[in-house]
Amino acid sequence: MRTLRLLAPLASLAILPAMAAAPADMALTSADGYALRGTLTLPAAKGKVPVVILAHQFGADRTGWAPLAERLAARGIGTLALDLRGHGASTKKNGVDVAVTSDFMASAKTIGFAQIPADLAQAAVWLRKQPGVDGRRIGLAGSSVGAFSVLLAAPEVKPVAVLSLSAAGTGAFGDGARERLKGATLRGKASTLVLASTGDKDAYENALALKDLPGVAVNLKEGDEHGFAYFKTRADLMAVFFGEYLTYHHTGKAYAATAPKKPATPGNVINDQTVASQKSQPSK
Repeated sequence: MRTLRLLAPLASLAILPAMAAAPADMALTSADGYALRGTLTLPAAKGKVPVVILAHQFGADRTGWAPLAERLAARGIGTLALDLRGHGASTKKNGVDVAVTSDFMASAKTIGFAQIPADLAQAAVWLRKQPGVDGRRIGLAGSSVGAFSVLLAAPEVKPVAVLSLSAAGTGAFGDGARERLKGATLRGKASTLVLASTGDKDAYENALALKDLPGVAVNLKEGDEHGFAYFKTRADLMAVFFGEYLTYHHTGKAYAATAPKKPATPGNVINDQTVASQKSQPSK
């Protein structure tokens, strides 16, 4: 069984100094003709670096990930931020402008939100061919409809770690979408962190459907915060999560090399109750 764990309290984690990044625009054409645009940002580093593919929420664009992307760069992790089909600069389909409106379900049908997971898988294939990218250390992060999409895309992308912020938009993915979400999460075999609010109905129900799956840690919060709203209080936690699974686990290094080894306890394992408490623990 995959186990999510932090090797030290968040307050004691060493953060790499921020490094210069060289963003580059990228372009792909989806199987059904959408011209997809994004930005690949790789931190200055010797050798290849891990990269997280970012899928934003409905009505947003790739720039919404800036708070997390900056923190990942400081940890030596690159990002591929996409404008999802119908959003931002990804509104051309076979040369015709087809963009989202304020109506989620109408946009989902017209634009084909159910194809977003395939778009992400295509982006991952492209990413693994780029110089400076370690294709063994790929992560996925999504918000709202993007979160639902990254979970569905996991079996094809084969990421090491997945972050899901308020996975929602279930109706856009057709009949049996929630069961397919569970099946894809199991097949993806990634360490997965799911954040959702109890007052955010669709995201809450999707989180509950995933919470008992192996390798999945679900953190539920009172209220109705959704998607990018979590950056206000939990952006550091998200960056630490990816730092743990895309850097330290891969290299074999530990956050506190001089600390005595001890078995995992509820204090250093991410689960439904302990993610938030990790952040509040004092340095030891």
